[in-house]
Amino acid sequence: MGFLDRILGRSRGSAAKQEADPDALERAEDPRGGLQSHEYRTADPRDVVEEGGTVMSGPAGAPQEDTTPDERREEQQDS
Repeated sequence: MGFLDRILGRSRGSAAKQEADPDALERAEDPRGGLQSHEYRTADPRDVVEEGGTVMSGPAGAPQEDTTPDERREEQQDS
């Protein structure tokens, strides 16, 4: 809070702090806030997951494949 804010009586409020507690941001019936379910965290980015009436795509990232990085590199070089 700045000097003028104090003089004029303005308040910014305070944001919730997680402070190393993952449950601190948990919100009931809100899959986007706090912790996501195990189903969401382990979903493939191409999957659709439904939680509490909200449908969303899986977490971002590269789709998990059963090949190693070296196998994928060889496959790309052959193309």
